[in-house]
Order: sequence, then structure tokens, then C-alpha cells
Amino acid sequence: MSRRAWIALAGALALVGAGALAYDALVETDEERLEVFVDDVTGEVTRGRVQLAQSRWVDLSRQPLEVSALGQSLLYRAGEEAALGARASEALQTLAGANLRVLGSTLAIEGDRATVGLRLLSRERGMSEVEWRLVRDGERWLVARLSVRR
Repeated sequence: MSRRAWIALAGALALVGAGALAYDALVETDEERLEVFVDDVTGEVTRGRVQLAQSRWVDLSRQPLEVSALGQSLLYRAGEEAALGARASEALQTLAGANLRVLGSTLAIEGDRATVGLRLLSRERGMSEVEWRLVRDGERWLVARLSVRR
């Protein structure tokens, strides 16, 4: 093969590689989206972070939300955003300032459904196991169920 052919081949391979890198940088996978979810629900608990997570991952007009914690299970539907907000504020009073550290995690995606499980530790509350079930809504994932166990 001539030198010119090698240069052309190298240039073509470089373009293919650059295209693959650009595609990877522009296309967000489900796993990457759900990693953002985990980042949103761990770390320091503040009112702003809770509100941000709710705005990104909860939309009662599109997906009802079941919350099961400490032996109580509640279902929130469209029109019950204020009740969910009040419950979140109540929970925030006991968790405010806590730093939720991830001890272990699981992620399973099956079609339009995903489960994220976390074993969390906080100095203030000890260890908890939390599981979120999410459903795909177009390009987004919405929380359908939150379960908390100590």
C-alpha cells in the first residue's frame, strides 16, 4: 500500500473515531440519566435539593407516585401536588442537613421500567434501604414508587 493510501486510511479511521466520540458525548444513555438521579437523591439533604429532585423526577400529572415508608403507604395523583409537597416538607424537617452516603447500590433497567436501590448511611439517621421504581416517559424517567426501610 502506498504512503498516500495509508494516510487516507488513517484519516478515515480518525474521522470514524471522532464521530463515535461525538455521538457518545451527545447521546445520554438510560444508565447515565439514572446516575444523575442517584446524584440528585444522595448527598446533603436541603430544601433546594429536594425541590430540584422533585422537579426533575416527579410529575403527578403524568405518573402517580406511591410512597411507602415506616409502615405507611400513600398514593399521590394529579392534583395532589400540595399534599406531596407538605409530606416532603415534613420529612425534610427530620432529615435537613443530613448527609446521605451511599454504601451500596443496584440499578436494573427492563424496557420502560427501572429500579434503583440504595443502602444509605447518615450520621443522624443510621442506615436505611431505599428503593425507587421509575417509568420512562419519553426521554425522561419519572418516579412511580419510593420505598424506605430501616
